[in-house]
This record gives sequence, C-alpha cells and structure tokens, in this order.
Amino acid sequence: MNKIIYQNDDRIYAATTMRDITCPEANNMALHVCNDPEAILQNRKQLEKETISLDHWALPWQKHTNKSYRITQADWSRGAYSKESSIMGVDAVYTTEPQTLIGVFTADCVGLLLIDETTPCICAIHSGWKGTVQAITDKTVHQLLDEHLLHPESTRAYFSPSLQFETLEVGLEVVDQLKENHIDMDGCIQYMPNHKAYIDNQGMNIKMLEKYGITHIYPSTYDTKPDPHCFSYRRDGKTTGEHFTFAYIKNKND
Repeated sequence: MNKIIYQNDDRIYAATTMRDITCPEANNMALHVCNDPEAILQNRKQLEKETISLDHWALPWQKHTNKSYRITQADWSRGAYSKESSIMGVDAVYTTEPQTLIGVFTADCVGLLLIDETTPCICAIHSGWKGTVQAITDKTVHQLLDEHLLHPESTRAYFSPSLQFETLEVGLEVVDQLKENHIDMDGCIQYMPNHKAYIDNQGMNIKMLEKYGITHIYPSTYDTKPDPHCFSYRRDGKTTGEHFTFAYIKNKND
C-alpha cells in the first residue's frame, strides 16, 4: 500500500495513505466520500494487515469545525466499518491509550499529526481553510498543553500532503475571515489581480505550533492538486477520494 510513514518504532506508528491507482478506488480510505463502500473496506482491511485490527480503530466524520474529542477504548470500532457510526462533529481526535488507531481524512486540506512519546499522546487534526479560520490547531494544542498531554520540547508535528501556497486560491472574503479572527498570516498570503489570493494554509498552521514553542515540525512538500499520487478535490471534484493520516500507540511489549 502506498503511504508516507512518518514514524514506525517501538512506541508509535504514524503515516498517511496516498493515492494509488492499483488499489480499489485508487486507495481511497474515506467511507463518506466514495462510490463503493465495499472498496473502501477492502482498502482498510489491507491497511489493517499492516497496522492493527479494525476493531481498534476510532474515526471521526469531519465537518470543518474546531471541536476536538478524546478517544478511549470505549470508542473502538466507531467509524471503522460504517460512516454512520463515526464520531460526529469533530475535526481533531486524540488519545493516550495504546492499540487505538485514530486519524483524519483529507484531500486538499491539511492533516496534522502531533506525537508526544513522553505521555504518550497522539493527536490528529483536520484543518482546511475553514478550520484554520477557526484556529482549530491553536485551540487543540492549547487544550492538550493545559492537560499536560503534550509538551512543546518533546512534541513532533507531521503534516500530510495538502494544497501548497502556489495552488490554494481563495476569495478575499476568506482573507477577511482570517483577519477578523486574528490569524497570523505574515508571509502566508499573496494577493492576485483578480480579487483572489493565494494562502499558505500549512504555513499558518505551522505558526500556530510555533506560538506554543513546538519546534520539531515536519512540513509536507506534496502539493495535492498537481501531484497524481495525491487526492485533490480542486483537481478532480467530488469524484476524488481522500488520504488517511493516522497513528497509534503500540503496546510496550510489541
């Protein structure tokens, strides 16, 4: 299975699945954006062979919110086999429990994994421009630092493929929303003559991490729109699938 592996050691497995035309629905992992749910389950069962049982997955159905949710063993299998059982109305999930696979689905949006092995704690965040306007990364990091689940000096941040600065074009009304919510856009906006602008969504989320002293940050260089190994709504419309950016904490004896 085509994927980017960020970490695979004795404590953490973290990765993003990529578009792969040799797989059903090009390796789409999202049940809420698919033509054939059975094809998605086939892809998930292949990933299960490479990670942990689907029975230990717990997944959200994202709605561009700034809400987060702490996942426990009581949530095992939610969203794993059907979209209807997903954790609803949240765009960030986190857990401290081993053998619990969590993640978020993205095409052009930012997917972000936060990993602190000292707790241990893992967190997955979905932030399109709507999530960035609502500062979901800032809000989630602030909460997890307050709860002493993340620590700036030991937290690593991995970014999934997303629309890069050169391809994320938005209307000026989006820029206005970012300004109204005091999002730090320094160096992250380029105005265009057609009353549009390019924005650096990944860059703005990096600034939110740096605000809290997180320095172990690993941006993605994949640009989803031009790259055939990526899913892109902007390129393919509603027929596109989605990447899955996920992680789980391993048992100490694994």
